[in-house]
Amino acid sequence: MAHPFYDKAGSLISPGDIFDQLPYTRIPKPLRVARKFSGSLPKGVGVRGELREVFEYGRDRIDPPPNFKPPGEDVLCNTKMAKAIFLTWGSEVEDDQRSGKLPKREWLIAPVFALSALKGAEFTDRLTGQRVELVEVIQGGKSPKYFPLQPLPGDSDPLGYYVDLKRLCSLAATHFVNVPREWRLGSAALNDFYHQLMWFFTRREIFFRAVRCKGCGRFVDLGIVFEGQPVEPEEAS
Repeated sequence: MAHPFYDKAGSLISPGDIFDQLPYTRIPKPLRVARKFSGSLPKGVGVRGELREVFEYGRDRIDPPPNFKPPGEDVLCNTKMAKAIFLTWGSEVEDDQRSGKLPKREWLIAPVFALSALKGAEFTDRLTGQRVELVEVIQGGKSPKYFPLQPLPGDSDPLGYYVDLKRLCSLAATHFVNVPREWRLGSAALNDFYHQLMWFFTRREIFFRAVRCKGCGRFVDLGIVFEGQPVEPEEAS
């Protein structure tokens, strides 16, 4: 019997859980340090929220000088919202929750995007010189950068999603409180996902299951490690 790609998420947050909406960030260079405004404003000038002065690190004079040791400086960064797959190990999550210091803890995610957003995107394969559709590359598992996900139960879009491993980031653990998570990767899909993570980080195929040789068709010894030649698509947007 085939294992389902998705299982219902459990009561405990664990690797493979898919959160509906979480922020992911990109910190640009140069850094822009945001300091609380220390001056005074003319009467009648209304300000909503907290007023900040923004300085470019390395160009502007910042007094006192920035201190990037803990707890660090507030900086401006680009933040977007997306579905996300959870990466931090379950036992670490439980330890953090028991510690009573959840606001100081950080957990890892990778954002998840709809494949339909890439429909029609093409690039030239460096090896063959042929034009290749990015969606087909991702769905075929031909790039270590992207892990394909099937449509979630109840979805009307048949293309499904992909995990963008290039955008791994950490978030304060309190971001995850009360964020809906209905589904998680099934056991076989989670195993494949870990395999993809190994490929992404090492660019080597490290087998968690028997794999057929593409040349002779025989099963490859699970103890063998070889360096793959992945397709290198252009960046997905």
